[in-house]
Amino acid sequence: MTLSRRTALAALVAPAAANAESVWPVRPLRVVVPFAPGGATDLIARLVAEHLARPLGQQVAVENRAGAFGILGADAVAKAAPDGYTLLAGSPGPMAVNPFVYRNLPYSPERDLVGVSMVAVIPYVMVVPASLGVSTVQELLALARSRPGSINFATSGMASRLTVEMFRALAGGVEMEMVQYRGGAPARTDLLAGRVQLVIEQAPSFLEDFRAGTLRPLAVGGARRFALLPDVPTLQEAGIAGYEAAAWLGYAAPAGMPVEIRRRLASEIDRLLLLPEVRDRLAAWGAEPVGGPPRRWTACSRPNAPGGAKWCVWLGSNGSSVSGARSRAARRRGRAKRKARHAPSGRPRRPPWTRSPARRRGCP
Repeated sequence: MTLSRRTALAALVAPAAANAESVWPVRPLRVVVPFAPGGATDLIARLVAEHLARPLGQQVAVENRAGAFGILGADAVAKAAPDGYTLLAGSPGPMAVNPFVYRNLPYSPERDLVGVSMVAVIPYVMVVPASLGVSTVQELLALARSRPGSINFATSGMASRLTVEMFRALAGGVEMEMVQYRGGAPARTDLLAGRVQLVIEQAPSFLEDFRAGTLRPLAVGGARRFALLPDVPTLQEAGIAGYEAAAWLGYAAPAGMPVEIRRRLASEIDRLLLLPEVRDRLAAWGAEPVGGPPRRWTACSRPNAPGGAKWCVWLGSNGSSVSGARSRAARRRGRAKRKARHAPSGRPRRPPWTRSPARRRGCP
């Protein structure tokens, strides 16, 4: 009996691939953070990378690739080789929100990325400069309504943007202006300088400022109060009925990474999440360790995750209605622009066959 060339080649390659997995890792790993340094995602990703290096026996480097609401970093990991040496510090924006917002996303979280480990759940907090002179959510709303457009809110990603948009919608449509940043740290800098007046972001970025009195927490986004800020009410307690938002951080990898490598990474992350120094650091930031097998990440991070919420643990059951309302508004604006573009202008229109093909297709 003779073997075909393809069968013989597969027989030769399979042991080599299995051997490569058994000796993994043989070189440093790279963790891509899709936001600027200094934010909560960056801080927790660096903490995990620091303690992951020793059991793996290799350096774990963190690379910040910020831009486009986390799309650049997530896309870079999605297109990387699935060899176990490139990971993504994933969060709700790149993994669960962007697919609902961008029609032509260059990557698919469900097709191009696979879960490794859900690391931690992180509370959102509503923050204003102490110099703004407001100490409650209702005072902030009164100020915004008395001076429409005077409140600028910072956003470091699509998830943080939607936390403010949900607040605006549930508060009755208060008018505010958005300022986009590449991460939570640059947003914090301008918040301290007074160039923006509001942010709803992950709590770890601002705890030192709360202690210093330079920034003021008005409310937390979760269903219950934040242990490190026990006197700060939830947004529901502050009068914003139905508001609930929390973020998470997990590690993802390019699709096709061997299951054995994913399980090894998940088990090592579970072990380091039990270390007292890691738990103390996470507790100081207000983050709750999670851990678990790769399937736990998949269950909570997918855009169509099962359960009562569209985006699982981070936005509550109101997320889809808020994003849907914004989509309908965007469609209305688009229709109005097209109608104005094609309205009679008082001069004869050229026949369709004299216009360029691009113009005939409706391109601008």
